[in-house]
This record gives sequence, C-alpha cells and structure tokens, in this order.
Amino acid sequence: MTGWEFLYKRFIPSGDGGRRSGSLLKISLCLLLGVGMLLLPLEGPMESTQAQAADPGGFLNILPPGQDGTVNTLEWGRFQLTGKYPKHVNDQTEMYDSLAEAAPGVKEGELPQYFKEASLGLKGEAERSYSPTEGVAVHRDRLGVPHIEGKTREATMFAIGYVTAEDRLFLMDVLRHLGRARLSQFLGASEANKEMDRAQLKVAPYKEEELTRQWKSVCDRGEEEAEACEDLKAYTKGVNAYIRKASLHPKLLPAEYPALQQMPKKWKPEDTVAIASLVGGIFGKGGGNEVASGRLLSQLQQQHGKEKGRAIWEDFRNGEDAEAPVTTDKPFPYNQPKKVDSQSTALLDLKTVDQTLKQMEKPEMVADGPFGKIPLKLPEETSNAILISGKHTQDGRPIAVFGPQTGYFSPQLLMETDVSGPGIKARGVGFAGVNLYVQMGRGQDFAWSATSSGADNVDQWVVKLCEPDGGQPTEKSQGYWYKGECRSMDVYTHRQIAKPSAAGIPKPGLKNIFFNTKVERTIYGPVNARGTVDGEPVAITTQRSTYGQELNSALGFKRINDPTFMKDGARSFMKAFRGVEYTFNWFYVDDEDIAYKHSGLAPIRDPRTHPDLPTWGTGEYDWTGKFLQPSQQPHVINPEKGYLVNWNNKQAPEFRANDAEFSYGSAHRSDLLEKRVKQAITSGEKLTRADVVNLMMDAATVDLKGQEVYPWVLQVLGEKAPEGDPTLQAMRDRLAEWVKSGGHRRDWKPRDGQYDHAVAVAIADAAFPHLVDVAFGDALGGAKLPFSLEDSPRQKVGSAFIGGAYSHLNKDLRQVLDEPVQDPWHQTYCGKGDLEKCRSALWHALDQAADDLQEEYGSAEVKDWVYDKSRDRIQSQSLGVMTTPDMDWVNRPTFQQVVQVGVPLKE
Repeated sequence: MTGWEFLYKRFIPSGDGGRRSGSLLKISLCLLLGVGMLLLPLEGPMESTQAQAADPGGFLNILPPGQDGTVNTLEWGRFQLTGKYPKHVNDQTEMYDSLAEAAPGVKEGELPQYFKEASLGLKGEAERSYSPTEGVAVHRDRLGVPHIEGKTREATMFAIGYVTAEDRLFLMDVLRHLGRARLSQFLGASEANKEMDRAQLKVAPYKEEELTRQWKSVCDRGEEEAEACEDLKAYTKGVNAYIRKASLHPKLLPAEYPALQQMPKKWKPEDTVAIASLVGGIFGKGGGNEVASGRLLSQLQQQHGKEKGRAIWEDFRNGEDAEAPVTTDKPFPYNQPKKVDSQSTALLDLKTVDQTLKQMEKPEMVADGPFGKIPLKLPEETSNAILISGKHTQDGRPIAVFGPQTGYFSPQLLMETDVSGPGIKARGVGFAGVNLYVQMGRGQDFAWSATSSGADNVDQWVVKLCEPDGGQPTEKSQGYWYKGECRSMDVYTHRQIAKPSAAGIPKPGLKNIFFNTKVERTIYGPVNARGTVDGEPVAITTQRSTYGQELNSALGFKRINDPTFMKDGARSFMKAFRGVEYTFNWFYVDDEDIAYKHSGLAPIRDPRTHPDLPTWGTGEYDWTGKFLQPSQQPHVINPEKGYLVNWNNKQAPEFRANDAEFSYGSAHRSDLLEKRVKQAITSGEKLTRADVVNLMMDAATVDLKGQEVYPWVLQVLGEKAPEGDPTLQAMRDRLAEWVKSGGHRRDWKPRDGQYDHAVAVAIADAAFPHLVDVAFGDALGGAKLPFSLEDSPRQKVGSAFIGGAYSHLNKDLRQVLDEPVQDPWHQTYCGKGDLEKCRSALWHALDQAADDLQEEYGSAEVKDWVYDKSRDRIQSQSLGVMTTPDMDWVNRPTFQQVVQVGVPLKE
C-alpha cells in the first residue's frame, strides 16, 4: 500500500461513502491538511527537441470549457471554499459563449477574442515544459494545450498517452468501464449505473478475449496496421506512466478516486478498444430502427387498408425526397428498394410490438457518480460544416468554419493535442482514450473535420425461435432457425460485482451485489428483444457492419496525421478516409481546394429485402457480403456551386435515408446554413473568415420552425383572425413579426435577458404540436411515429431541430397552397387538400395553443406570455467533480475551427 492509499483510506469514512455534502467537505479539508506538504514539483523544464517547420498560419479553434480535466482534491477543496476555478478548467467558456452576443457583426480582427490561435508547435513562451520519457518534450501553452515534440515515434505516442491521462484520466476510466458494460463495478451499484451497463450489452457485448482479439488482429494485417499496433502499445505505456505517478502524488490524482475509495487500475489496449466500441456505437452508425418503422406501417395499414396505409407511410418516411437538401448534387445510388419480396419482411404482431420495442428502449444516459449525477447524454447528429471555395473569398483562398458537436461536458469528451514526431504532424481533437491520432483538426497546411452521416449500417433481423430438442418454442427459447437448422444462441453471463460506493449502495441480497446479466447472441449479433410474428415467437437481433472491428478505423486517422501520406492535398484526403469504417461525412480545406468525402462500411443488401423494414433472419436474405466501394460513396472536390454545407442532412441524391431517419424531406436544419451561404455567394460578395463566422452564428440562433414552417402557416392563416378574435389576431401578428425578423431565439438587441421575440417563441413552441395534430391527425390516428415531433432547445444540450416533423408540415402546407412541389405526396393532408378547411384547422390549433399558454402563464393577455430564455440555456454536464457555467443557447459545434490557410488576420 502506498502512502497516498493509506492517507485516503484513513481519512475517508466508509459508512455512507461520503454521499452527504458535509462528509465531502470533511474529506476535502482532511486531504487539504494531510497532503498539502506532499505537493512538490514533479517535472523539470524540457527544451524543444526539434526545429519546427514554418507554419503557414490562418488556423483558429475553440473547445470549451478548458483543457484541464483533472482536478485534484486540493483544487476541488479550494473551489468549494472560494468558487475559483483551477487554471485551464474553464478558460475557454467565455470566449465561446460571448460570440453569440457579438455576432453577426464580428470583424476579422476580432476573431481572436472568440477563438484561439491553433498553431503547429508552441508559439511564445511555454507555461510549463517537461519530458514524460526520453526523446520527447511537452510544452503547455498559456491555455494549457500540450504541444508534443518527439524525436522517435514511440516516445511521441507515449507522450500522447501521458498527456491524455494527465488531462482526462477519470473520464477515460468512466468510458472504459462503460464500454465494457461495467460502470456499476466502477462507480457504484445504483440502478442507473446498472441500467447503463445493460444498455451497452445490447450494443457491444464483448467478452474480454474478444477485445484482445480485436486489437491484436490489427497487428497482423499489413505494414500500416502493424505500425498502428505499435502506436497503441506506446500510447498505453504513456497512460500507465501517468497512472503510476498519480498513485504516488496526490497533486496528480483526480479527486474522484478518493471519493470512490479506489485507485486507477492499469490501462490496457483492450480499454481503448472498449471506448472505440462505445464511440462508434453512438456517432458512427445509422439505422437499426426497422421494427419501429414496421410498427408504423402496420398501424397505418390496419387503419386505412393495405395500399392507402402503405402510401401514407411512404409519404412520412422521407426515404428519397427530391427536395431534401444534399451536400453534393451528384447522385450516389444506395439502398433503393426495387423488386422487394414481401416474404422477406417480418412485421411484428401489433399486439406484441409495443412490448418488444419497450425492451429495446435506451435508458436515460445519466450515471450516478461520487459527487452526484454524471450525465452522458450525447447528441448523435449535431455537427456542421461550411466551406467556401477561393473564388468567393476576398483573398482568393478557401475558407472553412466547421466542427463536431459532441455535447457540452466538464471535462470535455474531446481532448486537444498538438503533435509533431516521426510520421505524425497534426493539431486538433480526439475522443479521450482513443485519441492516438488527431481525429479532427489540422495538418501542416490543411484542416479537416467531420459530421455524423448516419448511413444505414445497422439492421434489425427477426429470427424464428426453436428448441434444439424439437420441443415447442416459446419467447424464452434460446434456439433459432438459420439455414434450415435449429441453432443454439451464443449465451453467456456477464458477471460483475456491483460495488458499494458514494455513487450507490446495492440493495440487500447477493443477486444485487453479484450483478449478472445474461447475454444472447445470434450469427447476426446481440439479441435485443422478443415478440411474435403471426403468433409465433421470434427474437430481434441487431447486425452492425462495424461490430467487432471498431479499431479498424484508426487507419484513416493515422494517414491524415502523416505529412508524407498527405503530400497530394485533397486527393490524399480522399485516400486517407478510405481507412475509416464508421459512417461519417468528412470535410477538407487547404489553400486551393475544398473537398467532401463520405466514409463507412455500408453493406449491400439482398435486393429482395426492404431496407426500412425488419427482415427475416433465416439465412435466406442475409447481406451479400459486399460493401460500397469508396468511389460509390458521396464525394466531391471543388464543387461547381462554390461551397459545401452540411448539418447532418442528406448526403447526396439517391443515397437513401437510413430506416431511423425520417427528416430528409423538404426542410432540414441545414437550410439554416445553406440559404445564408447561397445568398451571400449569389450576391457576388467576396467573403472573409469573419463573414463566414457571422453566417454560421446567424444560423445558430434560428428556430427551424421560424424559418421553414411558420412562413407557410401564416400564408394559410391569412391576415385576419376569424370573427376578429383579438387574442388569435395578436398571436398571428406576433408570429409574423418574428418570422419577418428571421425566426431567431436570440437575446441580441437590446441584450436585456429576454429573447427579442420572447412572446412569439412561446406561441410558436406551444402551437407546433397542435398544428401537426390538426394537419395529420386524421391520417395518423393513433399510430406511433418512430421519431419525435420536435427537437427543442429545451433539452439544454445545445443541439436542436434535427429530425422532427418540420419537413412534413412544410411540404403539406405548400401543397395546400398549390406552391411548386417536387416529389409531391400522394395526397395533401391538412384539410384533405381544401385550403379553407386547412385554414380553419390551423386557426383551431392556434386557439388550442392559446388555452395552453393562458394556463401556463396565468394570464389571458398575449403580451404576458414571455418565454423564459433560461429554459433553453445549455447546461454543461459534469463528468466528475467539477461543474462549469451554463451558456446561452446556441446551435453550433462544440469544437470549432476557423481556417483560411496562409492568410494572416487583418485588423
């Protein structure tokens, strides 16, 4: 036992695990007094190990709240007493948050107030320099970002692992346990933690030997892969070097460990694989919702008959709408259903399907930690990108403003590094624990970023249950028919000890302490639920193309970090991301080119199957074993239109929306960006970086309803309320003023603590579900949509207006008004196509909203319905001991880059 272990075991009470705030304060004070004398300097200065190549400049970025994600007990205790944040924990939040107040209207020379310079190599004096191992120097800049300079590749990768643990150790520990479905074993035995473990087992139920096999199999595939394998080993050594040091020095140990009464365990390559499976299962996938899509079809057919029900389902499906905004205009056909064999589809019985889907529901992603809740609510599709070609910029060089939206956490899930060593030269971010290479950022003279694509790489299969001994199958049977044989499922018990801790005490009984979960897998993948088809018992099993090979995608990141590989600019970028199997949109900019490439292991399905509906998993209709080649996936270099825009919208014409994606219709969140960019370009305006930032920020505060839905609602309503109703007239006029001003949710002029059109925002939010109901209620009846009607800022995660029924209402109201419509629906729903009936229905919806608002605000006066903007404020989710301030709502990337290669900022 180390002296440090003795100290915290001595001072931390084991009774209530330090749950009460009084106990936590005692812990803090005891440790403040008991170990203060031990806080000695741990590293000496280190000189630069190599000369830096000239940085062309023109790179800015931002990543709130701050670089430092490790808070020791002394720092935490000081924060409790004074409210002062430790250095670099929260020093990028204000820069990020304040942009919303200044934009649009930010000038080029003002950009450094809102973004930091993203140089390659340290510029200026180092705040701290040290060498975690021989042959490498780490220089921390004034914001704490590590600049790594390595003489050997092994030392360079070692340093990446070391600084990652230095800044994100506890977060990495949470993620490796969650990726293994062992969160309750690490944080404690609360029901929330157990439920998150169960949910992970439905996505990636790996045995330990399977994690080992995954990373070791990479080593034997080729020269590139072998080097990546060595990189992983060196990275792992670096993480462990920090863990060893932190176990001896309380200054280095995150405060969460004493509260949990444990020390960090040794890092293994398998831990990185576990985190890769977690990240890939959230951001790098699409589809896998066929059962819910099939339920909607069955309900509509039950209500309207087979043909009409199918037609209504096709309308709402938005699988291939010619009006859907796309990133590249060139068609890339994928997943287009043609000669579907109806016998391949397995629609679950309506009497059991609700229960089946309930078994597949995801729990609220909130764990219990030693200092309270640990939210892990991750937006799945929320990143955006704007790239402008050089012919439309003042300096003749392309501009990019882009970045991933991964939520707002403290510390951030993403970790920033600047790395220079043999075969690697890049600066940017990666997910902590899998950040061997920069995953989004810049190289010597280029930058790249990503948005989640959601291409269809996940399927739900319906297998017929059986008993190997020939008995009568039940819903509990663990045999399934495959290619004429009753096969036994792969069944094993996932065992863990649900430890008592400050985060949770197990309920009485051995079964609650020895927490066991049964895992069942078929040839397709994990079994997620059970139900019936035509009264016969079935199981739902999920197949994901990247299952069991999440680490493969490291190859693409390795390539884009390699300056030798990237010698041919945009063409090298295209080749690099052939090595990424996750489904993402990738964007690239240098001093000449802009480019887009879609990546993903996209399976080619049996043409007899429908990609949007559950398929029989009997072996007859399996995937073909072939996947889309890179040339068959959406891509473009320097598009003729002169720009690229993406906000998780449709990739290209004929590239069908995955079965869980119902929002690729006539209106999409990407319209908020594209319409502004297109207007600026067609006006002939030559753009600067500040101009593009202003375009992005102007879109970032717009309510999609205000831009793409309510203009059509107002046209249908007309100018005057029925019978001169003063309340309805005031509501209509408030909405009209809001729409005319751009439909923002923004406290701008004057900045007085309220949204500029706070009453209209309240009306718009309250009326929207009623508008959807009066327009589509007769057609949908009691059918359950497999998507939410609204994606509101009220979720407090920043991202909003992805999915929802926005495009559905947009298209239907345009059809009512006889506006030009491509791919018209088979019928018009509002008022059954009669404009007067639709108008009456929409006024009725507004009247229903008035009733709701009168009750909510306690007043019949429209002027009193003032929306409280704090309902939208972004709440930073604490992933450990430290919380950071909330921010005004804004719809923008978490990590964001502003790039114009080789162009210095103008005053």
